[in-house]
This record gives sequence, structure tokens and C-alpha cells, in this order.
Amino acid sequence: MIIIRITWNDNHESDRIVDAIFRKMSKNVIIFASHSYAESDSLLATDNFIHIRTMKRITLLCAIVGFSTGLFGQDSISAGLVSLFDKQLKVFPQEKIYLHTDKPYYISGETIWFRAHLADAVSHIPAAVSRYVYVELINPLDTVVTRIKVHHADNVYGGNIPIPADLPEGDYVIRAYTNFMRSLDENYLHTKNIRIGDPQARFIRTDTRFHFSSDKKITAEFRFTHPVLASPVIPESIKVSINNGRQMTVKTDDGVASINFNLPAESRKRVILLEIEKDRHIYRQFISIPVPDNDFDVAFYPEGGGLLEGASQRIAFKALKSNGKSTEIIGTIYDNNENEIAQIRSDYLGMGNFVLTSEEGKSYHAVCTNEKGGSRRFDLPVARKTGYALVVNRIKNKLYISLAKPAGSPQDTLYLLAHSRGMIYFVEQWRHEKELASFTNDFFPSGVVHLLLLDARLRPVSERLVFVNNNDQAAIDFRPDKDNYAERSPVRADVTLTGKNNEPLTGNFSVAVTDDREVITDSCNNILTSLLLTSDLRGYIENPAFYFRNNTVSAWALELLMLTQGWRRYDVPAMIRGELSRPTAALEAGAEISGTVKGILTGKPAEGIEVSIFAMQAGYLDKAATDKDGRFYFRNCDLPDSTHFIIHAEPNKGMKRMELIVDPETYPERTFPIVTPEIVDRSVFARYADKAEQKYTYENGIRVINLSEVTITADRKPKRTSHYYSSADNSITEDELEKFPVSDIYMLLMRLPGVRVMGKTVSIRGGGDPLLLLDGVPMEIDNLEMINVNDVAQVDVLKNASNLAIFGSRGANGVIVVF
Repeated sequence: MIIIRITWNDNHESDRIVDAIFRKMSKNVIIFASHSYAESDSLLATDNFIHIRTMKRITLLCAIVGFSTGLFGQDSISAGLVSLFDKQLKVFPQEKIYLHTDKPYYISGETIWFRAHLADAVSHIPAAVSRYVYVELINPLDTVVTRIKVHHADNVYGGNIPIPADLPEGDYVIRAYTNFMRSLDENYLHTKNIRIGDPQARFIRTDTRFHFSSDKKITAEFRFTHPVLASPVIPESIKVSINNGRQMTVKTDDGVASINFNLPAESRKRVILLEIEKDRHIYRQFISIPVPDNDFDVAFYPEGGGLLEGASQRIAFKALKSNGKSTEIIGTIYDNNENEIAQIRSDYLGMGNFVLTSEEGKSYHAVCTNEKGGSRRFDLPVARKTGYALVVNRIKNKLYISLAKPAGSPQDTLYLLAHSRGMIYFVEQWRHEKELASFTNDFFPSGVVHLLLLDARLRPVSERLVFVNNNDQAAIDFRPDKDNYAERSPVRADVTLTGKNNEPLTGNFSVAVTDDREVITDSCNNILTSLLLTSDLRGYIENPAFYFRNNTVSAWALELLMLTQGWRRYDVPAMIRGELSRPTAALEAGAEISGTVKGILTGKPAEGIEVSIFAMQAGYLDKAATDKDGRFYFRNCDLPDSTHFIIHAEPNKGMKRMELIVDPETYPERTFPIVTPEIVDRSVFARYADKAEQKYTYENGIRVINLSEVTITADRKPKRTSHYYSSADNSITEDELEKFPVSDIYMLLMRLPGVRVMGKTVSIRGGGDPLLLLDGVPMEIDNLEMINVNDVAQVDVLKNASNLAIFGSRGANGVIVVF
């Protein structure tokens, strides 16, 4: 059996190649398609043949049985492995997303414009099988600020996220995924860091220093200065909350303020929300709380996965702080007798390596010191007496693979398997007599290649990641029609994309146009680093673009990354046992609203109930009947955002009292902490923020910041009393006046029982002019015109003889009392 890679440009060429294979090979041929996402252009089926699906410009694997070349012979195990991997790709095809945003940073109130590129995870060919892409803006407290759902239209997933005008400054994360991608863990949802600034940062700069008196006790010192003049700025008020807890007021002394608090070093959330008021402007900022200087971890990774006694092995290491960022270290390796074995030093982002020959009966540990002077001890893995470890050496454009093993190890039956993104490119029984296997780089596609060494029972005994970069990406030529342009003049540009052999490429693309004086493009992440590297590795990777630089330093750093980072899209050991990974989330081909109808009294599902759905603005109406489980589904409700639906269950003779429950929307949790990216240059960002704020004010007017809701409590206002009487016959109190205000005093009097108002004539029970008391002072009723109704706190009416007696004849027609 041999594995052959075939690449074609069109169906005609594919037919010619396949025909040539059939003429040369025996009839016992099996051809495996890429995966079920392949768009079938043709179908070929003959005796003893499994079908082949053809796709334009995609590489397929062909496992051809019975073609003897001396590589595999009649080895059915190799064919079985290819079959299992191919079946896994068919059972659970996967997607990748890259989100192209127009800028790497913004100010609050702006709009984030984006294009989501959705691709097949194996071939990286655009795949629009999922109808929707979800895009979320997440703040440093892991709270989703905004979530939007964009659908596939004109071969594009595009949209925008309006940034709330009152959003605090800080480092945010944009996360993008499809519903189908929720079958994987959070590592494989696309994320990118962005900085959102507050326009008030143009007038006040905050520098924060942290001091640790223990692992828990922290002092945060805030220094406020003018961004340009560097002179102290004294805010009118400073408020601070830790991890969204109780807000505390902090006093300032000459532009400096501090706060003491407790926060365990292992706490995942480490965020301060700072709120400053200066010159009647509110400035809010998220500040990341670092971990103590001595809080770091160093993990050791023997090449091939395990440390073997008596074998000389390369051991890579990686040093990380609790927040997921790297720390540079130096250290010393000791054996269990405290003999010094080796000195170590990290080469790039906390990663490095050293060579160790483990002796029988000995254990090893390292004492490491980080860049802040913190020192810790770490144990190395315990060496095994038996086993094998893959060793990879790269010389120019070739990979050389060998085995490390303890002295005297038997020559067990082993198999070497190499796959990239779940597609096998090589599988062969290991030849102990040759002791070496070699491949040219272009034998594999660009990206992460996973090497596995399997025993006779196909159990993994060693694994190794390598990265292949064939520099076979598209070449871009951008040519504007002029060298210089007048202000606001149109720009015409031609963009040409060509392949490896200068052949023109077709497709659709996204372009962002920014001012390079104010916007520095993201030099750390791009679509290449996302598809080929970060989407296939677990965990946070700092500055992935560095690994794609064409120099020896980045090549060595990439080798260290492959030795210390894991690849786990599929559980390969389980796959080889026949336990295939299967999706747990549905492939979302359209919008759906579903729910359940139950009887209120019985709580049992109601079958055969007619459920109707109605959206008036969209002119949408549909009906469905519940099944035996009381479930109903509406699958044709792909309507615009913010559409309001009315869902109704129609009672019938057998079921009149029902409960209708609509299934709630669910979304993946955010569990990873936001790793703060490199700080944006303050002067560049200040220029950008100034211009962006001018644009915002021009388009939206002056900023209006909505303050948080507050609750005011006070004692109930006491009812007004008079020394003339103990209890009025009728009253309108101050509380009632606030609830039901009126425009003038006459309208107010009309609300009192027994009081008649005709124009400006007032009487009680149709009698003559009543007596007017204004704050206890008797006045003529004509003075009512002088009273502003907004000044009135209470009005009483006296009608009964017992209340009027004290007023004598002046109160014969009743009394109106105004407070």
C-alpha cells in the first residue's frame, strides 16, 4: 500500500489523473475522499472501488492497496489507519474562523467592522455550510458586552459591533464561532484581543504600580498625570472596585492614590475597575492585576513525550506566569544527590531546551529564577526503563526522524504515522535496521504536522509536533492608480493575487483602509498565523507572527513551540481504537425557534397541539403541531435582528390549560482569562483617540454618559397639620401631588370632593366664597390666582360644622387650606 497526494485544478484534469491511476494499479483500489464538506463535482464508482469526491484545488489522499513499491507491501494495518482517519473526518468535519477587523484598537462609541472568514479545518478552503457566525465582545471581567449573529449572504459573513459610549477603557476580547464549533472546547473558538480606549484618556493618564506584601495582600498605587505635560492631575473623586465587587471611594494626595486589598494569587479574575471624575467628566478604566513576581511555573517536556533511562534526549521547557504570559528564566538542573547537571536559560518567551542523559536510579529537579528575581524548584519527569521517543532533526529542507530508547531495548513492531489537521500523509512500519526516516518539507502541507509512534497493538507510545512552512501562500500585489492624492479624492487600486507558480487566484477578500499615522496594524496576528498555527494548538500563543519570519531565530523559536505546545483537535488514541469523536452541537443550516407544550395540571407533554407563530412587522406567520414529546419547531424564521414574535398554543377539547415553554438561547461560557496584549504606543493612540473623538462628536453630538441607577431612601413626608383643626374633611397630600401633577391651582381644587370650580370662581357645595387659609393665614379667595401650583405641598377642605365653628361667620361657606 502507498499513500499518494493528488492535486488538480479542474474536473477534467482530475478525471485524467484518476484514469491514469486505474490503468496502472490493480483493481483492489480504495480511494478516500477528503471529508464530507467536499463539494461533490463528480462521482466515480466501479467494482471493488469506494467513491471519490472531486473538489477544485484541493489535495486528496489516495490509499492504494495492491500496488507494491516496497514501502508497505500488503500491510492491511496501514490501510486500516487511513480508513479510520478518513472516517473520522467524515463523521466530524470541523470548521475554522478568522475574524478580520478594520482596526486593532478603538475608542468607546465607535463601531467595530469585521469580516469572518469561515473555512474547512482540513483544507482551509472557504466553507459556508453553517448559516450563521456568532461574534461577541467580551470585557476583562469575562462578561459579554455585545453579541451579534451574522448570516451568510453573497458568500460573505460580515457585520459590525457598535461599542457602547460608556464602555470603560481596557483590553477586550472578540470571540467568533459557529454553533457547530461548540462541539469543540473553547481552545478552538477564534479569539482576538483589541484595545478600547476612553476619549478622556487624552486629558488624564493613569499609571498603576502594584506591591505584594504576600501572595494575597496587594497594594495598588495610582498616579494621575497630564498625558503631554506630565504634571500631576488631581481628580475630584476616585472610585475603585475589585473583580466587579463593592465600589470603594479612594482619596488622592497630589495626584496619587492607593488602595489595599486581598486577592489570592490563584484567582483567575484579576481586574480593577477605576472610575475618575475630573472637570465634570467621568473616566473609567479596567486595569489588569498582575500576579506576584515569584508566582510562575516551569513545565518540562522531554522530546517524544517521555524521559527514558540511558537515552540522550532533548528536554524543552516553558515558563509561564499565572496570567498565561511568559516569563524569562535562568536555572540549574540537579540530580537527587544535588549534583549540578546543567545550566539552563530561556531563549524566547520563556522557552528553551537542554540535553539530558538520565541515569538509572536517579531523579532530577530544576531551580529556576524568573526575570523579577523570584526563585522556585520544579521536578523533572521520572525516567522510564522501557519505551521509545521520537527524535526530529531538521537540516535545510528535510526532516530526519529517529528513535531514542534505553540501551538493550528489543526491536518491537512499531508504526510511524504522520498526519496534518487529521489527514494522514504517511503511515509505515518502522524499520529498525534503517534507524532513520526522512521527508522533504513539501511532502507535507504547510502547518502543524503530528507524528505518532504506535506499537503493534496500535497504541501511541510517542508523539512529536513539527511545523512545516513551504512558503506556498498567495502573493499579493497592490497597485494604486496614483502616487499622491488630493484631499477627499477617490482612490482606485488593483489587487492581484497569484499562486506558487504565478497562476492567478480567484475568491473573495476583505480589505481594511486606515490612516497609518494613527492606526498601527496588528503585526502579531493575521489570517496566516491563525489558520496554520494558533487554530491547531491549545492555549495562548504570544506574538504568533514572529514564528513566520524567515530567519534562524524565529525558526528555532518555532521548534521550541512545537516541543512545548499541544495539538488535540481529535483524540487520536481513541480514534485508533475505533472510538470516533462525534459532534455534540447541531450544524446550523437555518434559524429555528422551538419549545415544549405541557399540561398545567398533569405536567405531561401535550401531543397534537397546534402552535402558531406570528411576527407582525415582518409579515411572518407559521404553524406547527407538537409531537409525542410535546415539542414544536419553527425552522423558517430567518428574519432581521430584533424581530418580535408572538407564539401561541391553541387549546383543544382534550387540553385547555397548557404551559408553553420556548427553548432559551444558549452560548458557550467564557472561562479563559484575557491575556493582556502588548501595550499600544500611548502617543500613537492619543493621536488616534483625538481624531476618533472629533469624528464621534461630529456624527453623534456631545457625549451623554448614563450613570448607574441609584436608589434614594428617605423618611415618608409627614402630613401637614393645623392648629385650627385636627382632621380635614378631604385632603390632597404632597405624595399625591408628585404622583399626579396638575398645571394650575384651579385644576388642583377640582380634584377635591365638594369643591366646584367655574372659571376662576370657587365654591364648596355651591355656596358663596369660601375662606382661604394660606399657610395658616386667612386670605380672600381671590388670592388663589397668586399661588403657583408647583409651590403647593398640601390642600385641605373643611366642610363640617365641627371644623368650621372656630372660624365663625367667615367660615360659613367652608374653608380651603393651602400649605
